[in-house]
Amino acid sequence: MRHKDLFKTYIWLIETIHRFGALTLSELGDLWLKSSISEGVPMSRTSFNRHREEIEDIFGIKIVCSRSIGNKYSIENISAMDSNSVESWMANTISINNIIAENKSVKDRILLESIPSEGGNLQTAIVTMRKSNLLEFDYKKYYSAASKHYVIEPYCVKLYHRRWYLLGRYPETKDFRLFAFDRMSNVNISTVKFKIDKAFDGSEYFNECFGVALNTSVPVQKIIIRAYINERYYLRDLPLHPTQRFVGEGDGYFDYEITMRPTEDFLGYLLSRSNFVKIISPKSLANQLKQMAQSIVDRYN
Repeated sequence: MRHKDLFKTYIWLIETIHRFGALTLSELGDLWLKSSISEGVPMSRTSFNRHREEIEDIFGIKIVCSRSIGNKYSIENISAMDSNSVESWMANTISINNIIAENKSVKDRILLESIPSEGGNLQTAIVTMRKSNLLEFDYKKYYSAASKHYVIEPYCVKLYHRRWYLLGRYPETKDFRLFAFDRMSNVNISTVKFKIDKAFDGSEYFNECFGVALNTSVPVQKIIIRAYINERYYLRDLPLHPTQRFVGEGDGYFDYEITMRPTEDFLGYLLSRSNFVKIISPKSLANQLKQMAQSIVDRYN
């Protein structure tokens, strides 16, 4: 079986067992033969057990057999499917591909956002991270006519708003800098090694920011945002930030607290939703947003 088909099989097993809660091998076999992925070929016990091992190794998901419920198979660590891990992201991506593959007659009515190309540099960067080598490349900013050469320690990659980014650290100053893959050229793996800071946690690093805006000169603050009308429910279901929490409500509004660095990207987002949200505190941040709004008014006068 090809690697692509194996991954489809793994995802089918994960989704099917998750959907039904628990299944015997016989029940699972019947459902397998009814699926288009099987192509009418039964799944043997040996193949199933091998797939279970691979699923645990690749996705960190454990499929176990419980005698107490009639020798049925279930997912032991269900929380692994709801995490923000690479494995969970990969499983969800392949799952969507399976859904589309099984519903080809309506594929033209399944509309997905396109992700801009990373120029073939993503794999090189990840290999460099794995080998702990420095990464060399030329980088051209949007507002610059010429490229500049960089040599950095590659720490992590991040996908945000349909764009791939690399977080790198300068070997000399140990300062971090974010680079967009689509602005890179002449990317090469250096022969020079580096030691990654073992205390570094990419998720925690970006948790202080809104998106990928990295401005450590802006202090971390507790921000109270008031959301009105339908926006209050929208923010409840799709939080702006991992630290967001509900702190109160009133007639037609909810208040949320966020702890982060309020960079210009964050203020720009709030400005785009200014008909429905308001900064309650700190007042200095509210005044900063007022000045940005006034600049827009002045531009139209």
